[in-house]
Amino acid sequence: MFDLHTHHERCGHAVGSLEDYIEKAIAKDVQILGISDHSPYFFADEDQPYPGLAMAKSEFSNYVEEIMRLKKKYEGHIELLIGVESDVFKEYIHLYGQVYARFPLDYVIGSIHFTSPFKILKGLDWNAASDQERQTEFKRFMELTQLIIQSNWVNIIGHLDRFNRGFSSFAEMLAPHMDSILKMLAEKGVALEVNTSGFRNSEVWYPSMEVIERAHFFGLDVTFASDAHHPDRIGDGWEMVRDILRNIGYKRWVIFRQRRPVYLDIQF
Repeated sequence: MFDLHTHHERCGHAVGSLEDYIEKAIAKDVQILGISDHSPYFFADEDQPYPGLAMAKSEFSNYVEEIMRLKKKYEGHIELLIGVESDVFKEYIHLYGQVYARFPLDYVIGSIHFTSPFKILKGLDWNAASDQERQTEFKRFMELTQLIIQSNWVNIIGHLDRFNRGFSSFAEMLAPHMDSILKMLAEKGVALEVNTSGFRNSEVWYPSMEVIERAHFFGLDVTFASDAHHPDRIGDGWEMVRDILRNIGYKRWVIFRQRRPVYLDIQF
């Protein structure tokens, strides 16, 4: 069992230390645990402009160093991978890539939480927005999705269809573009995570089952992600995801070591 998408207390909205997650993962018989907390806002003048969203810039090196220390401490008990879940902003696409190149990361998850560095915590109210405002926001979303795929420093795309999910008008806008997105992901070798964070409220995952099936048609690599913000959620839904992927026709999934893909057979 492995899990590549987990957080901890540094980001300001997750519970528990890194060792809390590691100990819980070992108790759940997880063999490979990826730590991938939210990236700092590297572009900001302040060290931590949004304490409840992401770690401080000054903490990133401490974060990596702590995982490296824990890798040695828990060697023989669990394999730890060093990752980060990164926001992607077109204005700072090169800055983020340059920062990550300085650290011994195993992988980067590229996710869209906000469509602009100037709109953090001020995102569009999709329900109240006009058609023109929705079109503008959707255009930004599509632009960022393409930047994630083409960045050359993102290994995994995070919760692909989660942004504004639940709004039928957003789903209608996204649906005609999904095949082209999946095709681009396959061509660039960016993996698709099956993210079970929706299990916190109901049995949903990101992306939808239809997208996962289409991803198999286009030959995408897939990986598993609980997106755990509490140690108890590590590996949440693993068996269900494994079984459904096998039934769809997937034979393997992927992890990353030193930014390179490593394939594991999907076994019952």
